[in-house]
Amino acid sequence: MARQHRHFNGLKLVLGGLLAYLLSACSVTRINGEHDQIQHSSAADAEYASVYFIRPTTEHVQGFPDNPLKVFVNDELLMELGKGEYTLVRLKPQTNTKITTETLTQTRGRWEVEPIRQTRYFDFEANQTYYLVTRPFDGEFRGVKFTPELIPLADARETVRYLTAVGAAEEQPIQ
Repeated sequence: MARQHRHFNGLKLVLGGLLAYLLSACSVTRINGEHDQIQHSSAADAEYASVYFIRPTTEHVQGFPDNPLKVFVNDELLMELGKGEYTLVRLKPQTNTKITTETLTQTRGRWEVEPIRQTRYFDFEANQTYYLVTRPFDGEFRGVKFTPELIPLADARETVRYLTAVGAAEEQPIQ
């Protein structure tokens, strides 16, 4: 009986470890912590703009565009944003911040795959909060592209209702 109990406890440990591993691997979003536009010290919160990057899920599977979406700030990779996830990044305040999204997509023929980029410019002020959503636009033979756009807090609340908060957004989710 004692031997069965030890096996059961061992099985619980293995299954618990496996579950913890699987849950930790659930988020896809990865942030480039070396980016020169992000906050590197917690002491300077008020000197930065809080920007939530939001990527909603889609109704249908889109193939390549379902992979993590690359987000560049001023031509440097800031993150890869997972589908159905959102995160918070504190950026240096500045005008004309260049935000570019990039995804692989099928264009023209059935097997032609190429990166598609969309760029917009935003003004970010210190101690302000912004909600930037990346919604896909399916241009059929022109491929799927993601256009970054600012949305108000009320729209952000509705958009993230069924999304997963990752990174800093886990500690400070959109309320």
